[in-house]
Amino acid sequence: MNTVSQQAQDVFVSTAMLLERKGREEGVEQVALSMLRAGMGDDMILKLTELSKEQLKRLKMQISKTRS
Repeated sequence: MNTVSQQAQDVFVSTAMLLERKGREEGVEQVALSMLRAGMGDDMILKLTELSKEQLKRLKMQISKTRS
């Protein structure tokens, strides 16, 4: 019976956790983008999404680039 080494299992688990975190971050950013497009204020977006001001600024720049 083939068994997967502990190192391979650790790499798999680490990768899965990283992808899960990345997926959550992308989901929060999508919600924040929707809030921005709906005209919601920065303070409320920051409070509800727990993004940093820098992250919100980056998302605003992303929106302005797509409108150009």
